[in-house]
Amino acid sequence: MNAFIVGSLFAGIGGIDLGFKNAGFEIAWANEIDHKSCATYKQNFKHNIICDDIKNITIASLSNIDILTGGFPCQAFSIAGNKKGFNDERGVIFFELIRLATQINPRIIFLENVKNLKSHNDGKTLQYIIDAIENLGYYVTYSVLNTCEYTNI
Repeated sequence: MNAFIVGSLFAGIGGIDLGFKNAGFEIAWANEIDHKSCATYKQNFKHNIICDDIKNITIASLSNIDILTGGFPCQAFSIAGNKKGFNDERGVIFFELIRLATQINPRIIFLENVKNLKSHNDGKTLQYIIDAIENLGYYVTYSVLNTCEYTNI
């Protein structure tokens, strides 16, 4: 068993969590706003999932973790959307992740989003995100990964 414990924001049906679980990590809790996704998540995992808006999550409701994961909403940054970034209510949800990361103070923050985040607003959006995380005291590295290079999909 790995010594690191994971907490998951924007968990969806648990894709990121499954990867960590399969690698031997313990998932302590997860959060997801979509109730249908929560129902699917509950069928696949035994740990606590908080089915609520991240804005309502408080540090008091969370156990200690080492790694905070989050696949924060991508619609505001995706080429399939209107690309409004932080001018979209889904885009500013990222700052709720930062709020909780500040309170939780995990050893590692692992985030996932769409490829277009790298070039959105001429790279300014990604740089703003990097700056926000670095201002919490973290070293940031990122990569654009192609699913077909890592899976059979």
